[in-house]
Amino acid sequence: MKKKRPRQDNANIDKKFVTEQGRCGLDVIKNDLSSNPCCVHGPTIIFKRNTYPGCDGRQFYACAACRDKKDCHFFHWVDEKISEEKRTRWQEQIDLARPSETHSQEYDRLCKVRKADAKDRIYCTTCCQLLTRKEASLHRPCNLRIPVTDELLNQPSLLLTPKESSKYEAQYLFACKSVDVIINLLEGISANKVLCVGAPRIHEAIVAKQENCMSSLMLDIDRRYSAFYSPGKFIQYNMFNHHFFDGEDAKQVYLEFISEGENLVMVTDPPFGGRLELLAETLSSIQNDWRNQNKKEESSILPMFFIFPYFMEPQVMESLPHYTMLDYQVDYDNHPLYSSGTKGMKNGSAVRIFVNLPPKQFPLPEDGYRYCKLCQRWVNLKNKHCTLCKGCMSKDGREYRHCSACGKCVKPSWKHCGECNSCKPQDHKCGEYERLQQSALCFKCGVAGHKRKDCPSVQGIQDDTREPLKKKCKKKKEKQKIYE
Repeated sequence: MKKKRPRQDNANIDKKFVTEQGRCGLDVIKNDLSSNPCCVHGPTIIFKRNTYPGCDGRQFYACAACRDKKDCHFFHWVDEKISEEKRTRWQEQIDLARPSETHSQEYDRLCKVRKADAKDRIYCTTCCQLLTRKEASLHRPCNLRIPVTDELLNQPSLLLTPKESSKYEAQYLFACKSVDVIINLLEGISANKVLCVGAPRIHEAIVAKQENCMSSLMLDIDRRYSAFYSPGKFIQYNMFNHHFFDGEDAKQVYLEFISEGENLVMVTDPPFGGRLELLAETLSSIQNDWRNQNKKEESSILPMFFIFPYFMEPQVMESLPHYTMLDYQVDYDNHPLYSSGTKGMKNGSAVRIFVNLPPKQFPLPEDGYRYCKLCQRWVNLKNKHCTLCKGCMSKDGREYRHCSACGKCVKPSWKHCGECNSCKPQDHKCGEYERLQQSALCFKCGVAGHKRKDCPSVQGIQDDTREPLKKKCKKKKEKQKIYE
């Protein structure tokens, strides 16, 4: 009887496997990516999954961009030897994934299509190609969009169907109002060049408005944009491993762009489910490239806009400690929650802009925001300054209230619980969080009372009272349909 194949670990899935002792964690192991094997999305990342408290998980290589094995099947244990046969198969998969036309050939096609009338322009959504009416007969089984106006050629985000894979390249596009605000913020700090890592709507707005004295280069993993922009305006790029799909030629275009002009600003709108450790490494790499190309001192700062939800602020601050969150609520056109429509969040979008410059340099629209002289930054009109907390403490756009018992500002819907001795949601169960904290075991040493990041063993502190779990982590050999 054929044995059932064991379930494969997958690198980037943030799914948490619940055990009797608690939940497992997934660690990113930092190393020189040039020594890691490559998948179709560039150099892979080393991950380690801790399956239960006290178990030192086994390390494995997996895709940097995809958090679901359906999008990228790459998987290999770090401690297993890589055979030449396997390397050959991996390279075959990379070769098969390359587009049939180069970026320059696609740009030549764009120039040809632009000369035709709008009614004779066609976009094949199946093959992701611009066509003329004479070429339509070769794409009869495909889905064709006719006509393609100048507006659609200049704003391809209106033409392209947004991808919806929440674990790979989900595409949510800024609303027009948010685009205008971000452009105004860029102009306010005298930006003349903008590096858009993602953020296609920002790139489109800058390219379309040549009179604003700004130029833009977009780095994005979506290859479809190469049909609408020249190699000097768009580069296919993986923001989770700083990988340029078109090799050194594309990287040279990027380096030349960031080396020309003093007032360069970077804007990035990464997937909200991506690993912040990897994004922080990429931002650091871009910062270092900018310094090296312009011969800047180590203390020089490349201004960056990092767009992410406010409820991820603690994680952002952990990976990007020098960033500050602005109060502006970024709206999206096609997101079910982060929009100003009827289906959006009741308190407005949860997405904010994190910046690495003083927040007072970024004035927000006066119709919904005000300047707080004490905090020296622009805040939401409902974000009242608390003299006790010495700041405008609201995060979600509501007016927070100060709790004297807690000694801090809390959400207006929360009530102080005497049993928990803190403010909690009205429907909470008293002591539940504390009981979970006390019973949950550390995934590093297997002892209750602290988390893995606060573990004494991580901090180099020896504690003879700690007893590691006796259970051993079983190593499972995995097989792959494509890469094995």
